[in-house]
Amino acid sequence: MQSSNVSHISNNLAWVLVIAGGIVECFWASGLKYADNLLLYTLTGIGILFSFVCMVLAVKSKLEIGVVYSVFVGIGTVGIALAEIVVFGEPFSLLKIGLIVLLLIGVIGLKLSTNKEENAQEQALAEGFAKDLGLDEIVQKESK
Repeated sequence: MQSSNVSHISNNLAWVLVIAGGIVECFWASGLKYADNLLLYTLTGIGILFSFVCMVLAVKSKLEIGVVYSVFVGIGTVGIALAEIVVFGEPFSLLKIGLIVLLLIGVIGLKLSTNKEENAQEQALAEGFAKDLGLDEIVQKESK
């Protein structure tokens, strides 16, 4: 098996990918609710693809999959909940804000509780997933 250049992505760049993917997730998730024509459905599909490719590349760079996915989904959850309140006029709820804070505490706790053995298993799973999606081949072609 050939080594992929994705594993050479720095941790900082990997976290930028996670954050970018999470932010784009906010837009495509709202797009699922508000899309009503082919252009908006297409943009939603592109957003889904972009955000998940960012997440997969971040995981391939040796970040822990459990933490990456939690942060990715946490950004999406917080972003969508706040956008629904601020942009789309959903009612403000202290309970909703409290649960979002609880989610963020859970993500931080997950990061603090991971261990090396879990990380190795999660990394092997992520590499298999990226290979199945063909991301390894794309990266190898771009690096040539």
